[in-house]
Amino acid sequence: MTGMRLTRQLPTMILCILAGVAGAIATHLLSGERAVAKEVLRVDLGPADALLLSGKDGPMTIRNEAGRIAWGDAAASRAYAIGCIHIDRIMKGLLASERYAFERQKFDEEARGQGEEFEKRSKELQDKFPDPKPGDPNFDEARTGFLALQVEYEKWMAQIQRIQSKHMAEQVEKAYRDLVAATEVVAARGGVDLVYRFMPADRDFGSQELADAMVQVQARPFLKYPSGIDLTDEVMKELALPRE
Repeated sequence: MTGMRLTRQLPTMILCILAGVAGAIATHLLSGERAVAKEVLRVDLGPADALLLSGKDGPMTIRNEAGRIAWGDAAASRAYAIGCIHIDRIMKGLLASERYAFERQKFDEEARGQGEEFEKRSKELQDKFPDPKPGDPNFDEARTGFLALQVEYEKWMAQIQRIQSKHMAEQVEKAYRDLVAATEVVAARGGVDLVYRFMPADRDFGSQELADAMVQVQARPFLKYPSGIDLTDEVMKELALPRE
């Protein structure tokens, strides 16, 4: 009897064993598929000439155009790398540098020498006419001399201001050209296509008037940006400027 019961139970036991083996095999296969899937993700897809993406407005072809992701034939249909620099910080650093300061100092010394010449001529008139008063024999001569010197001085001062303004404008443009040249070097080294000028959003305005405060707002195009696109320190290093 015992042998008969065992004989009847053998198919059931075999089925259970087979089911367990099948489950183990399935689990192994599934885990293997996951491992293969993970391994596939680590492998580069391609190379391929293009990638076709479907969409409700039709397919889009994405390709490599001169090292840039392109989705059209126009030059504007590219994904460009961007950067930004704090232009105010760099321009002030350039204008305060020794080379630019030396040029201004040379101009100031020349103007100071001419100003001292006017002071000398004014003192000579004061010594010649110490206290001219109406009715004095030399009053008209003194008045004519002082007025002529004053007119000459005012013309000279206006000319100096024009020259100084022109000189500063030339320095600003020269500093800007130096900035652009350094930016070109840094951008080429980092593969950056577009570089924006900006001011950090957290920088204090320091404004006392509404108009200046509005200018400060307009000078800050980025309300939020990743710190990695700020090239200011790299450009300052290229220009050999001290960094704060």
